[in-house]
Amino acid sequence: MMALIDVVSRLVGDVGRFVDLFVNDLILGAGDPISALLVVVGQVLLVGAVAVLGYAAVGALLQEIGVTLPSLGGRGPAE
Repeated sequence: MMALIDVVSRLVGDVGRFVDLFVNDLILGAGDPISALLVVVGQVLLVGAVAVLGYAAVGALLQEIGVTLPSLGGRGPAE
């Protein structure tokens, strides 16, 4: 159990180091605007996918208690 706590605390403590590594070495350090563009596009795609999955998961949970979120699809309610 202590090993898990150590791993989590080290991971949380190294978040600043990870951000510094990505910004300084990958984006700014490469000197190539295409690599920076690829990183940004990848992050946008990742955030979009997580947002859609989160919306679907929250919608499924809320539907169990009777709250209906608007559908993202093109189909309306069946008549």
